[in-house]
Parts: sequence; structure tokens; C-alpha cells
Amino acid sequence: MNVTSIGLDSAVINYTVTGASQVKIYYGTTNSFGGSTTLTTSTSETTYSTILSGLTDGTKYYYRINVFDEETAEYEGTILDFTTLPRPKIATVRLQQVRGSSSSTVLVTWTSNTEISSIVTYYPSANASAAQDKIEIKLVKAHTMLIEGLLPNTAYTLIVKGRDKIGNEALSNPQTFTTATDTRPPVLANLKVETVIQGAGEETTAQLVVAWDTDELSTSQVAYGEGSSGNLVNKTQHDTDLTYNHVVVVPNLQPSRVYHVKAISFDDADNESQSVDRVVITPKATQSALNLVIINLSKAFGFLGNYGSN
Repeated sequence: MNVTSIGLDSAVINYTVTGASQVKIYYGTTNSFGGSTTLTTSTSETTYSTILSGLTDGTKYYYRINVFDEETAEYEGTILDFTTLPRPKIATVRLQQVRGSSSSTVLVTWTSNTEISSIVTYYPSANASAAQDKIEIKLVKAHTMLIEGLLPNTAYTLIVKGRDKIGNEALSNPQTFTTATDTRPPVLANLKVETVIQGAGEETTAQLVVAWDTDELSTSQVAYGEGSSGNLVNKTQHDTDLTYNHVVVVPNLQPSRVYHVKAISFDDADNESQSVDRVVITPKATQSALNLVIINLSKAFGFLGNYGSN
């Protein structure tokens, strides 16, 4: 004898009967029972399954199976018990805005009376069609979820949900909050500067390829000036495309010169970040093809004096 398929409001009692013409199952929330169901049975050994329905969730039930012989004499069985599954409920939903993160972030915590999954649905209150879900399938009673990438200074609606092991759902009341204004500038990292020489002879120019990363979507610009210090009097065109990975080319520089450069990024809230100055030396100019030929001939045959030696 056992009980299976225990749900919120039902359970299945499985039992085997031999030599009885009828069974009666008594059940209730006390050992005095209060409910019963009767089934006519075969006198040969047979296994039966009886569904008890209309039960209350999260409640301990007592049951006993009595059998009747052909003369309708009743024989009492043993009192046993089972407990229906509790209906999942969500409580103590708390929202805490996380400071110092690259985008508006909220830490959501809550508890449930039984083990369920963790689901958070959130959206700007003025745009429910932009709803997103964050899901953790592990069944727990203490829940934590970090919601990142929210819009700054925006009203949001958030709903906490979860399902137990057989699919019963718990649902919180809608929670509303407004994200803080974005006052944190992007963080710059991995600054790299490469030098490139272009052309030859008198037409030689140098350029710098400046690359860096930011921890949030930002614009790209480079300030630069000649020398190892001083004012950065020149700036590249401000690239307003928002990206995490930045590459800016600084063209038309003089070969064999010292320059210092600084990367600049603005986030969507116009918070500005600047890198430290980086000092670089542009490569030397290369000889023109004609000069190289003449120099090689001079070395080989010793004519044309010192042409190209300067």
C-alpha cells in the first residue's frame, strides 16, 4: 500500500486486496476522518488505485482502508497518513539598487514557502511590450537575482514568479521602482597605441592607431599633441556610435616625432572618462625607391660621391 501522485488537492492511494468483496477508504484531516469512498472489489487478488480529490493543499491527511467480506462484515485496516503539497507562495520581495555598476542594476531577493524556481519578469512601466525574463531553474526557498542593464532614471515594473517540481506556479504582486540617474562615467581599460608609417621620402607621414575598451557602451575620441607633455590641442572627430571596443586612427603626423595621446569616451548619459596620457614616438621616414637605388649603386661602384648619405 502506498500513496502516489500527491498534488495540491489530490492523491492516489494504491493497494492490493484478496478475498474481499468491497473496500471502504476513510480519510480526513484527523484520525476521526470525515470523508470516505467505497469500491466493489474482486475476491481474487487485485491491485487498485483510488483517487482522493477535493483536498486542501499543504495539509496532513489520515486514511484507513477497511475491507468487507461477502457477509458484509467489516475489517479495520491500519491508520496511515500523507501530506498534500503546499501551494507555492512568494514573500518578502526586496529590491536594492546596486551602486558603482556600469549600468543601472537592481538586486532582487525573496523567499518562498516551498522549493521553486526563480523567475523575474521586468519592463519599463511605460512599455510592457519590452518585458524580459531572467530565469534560474534550480529549486530553492531563498532566492537572489541580479537584474542588470536597466535604463537610468526610468520607472520599472517587476514581477517575481516560480514553479515547483510538478509545475505549480507562485506569483508575486507587481513591484515598481525607479532607477537612479546615471552619474558614473565609463571605465577605460586595455589602452594600446600602435604607430604606422605611410608613404616614402618627402611624402612620408605617420599615424597612430589607438584602441581601448570600456565597461559600458560609450563614444570614441582621441586628444593628442606634439611633445611628451603639455596641452592636447588636437582632437579626432568625435565618433558618437556607442560601443565597448574602441579604435581611433590619428592621421597625418610627422615621422620621428614625440607625441602624447589620451583616449576619451562619453556614455549615453554624457558622463566623460579620459585615459592617462600615453607618450609615443613615430617611426622614421623611409627612403624613396629612387634614393635607395642610387645609394646601393654608390656603395657598389663608388660613384656619385656621397649622394644619399645624408
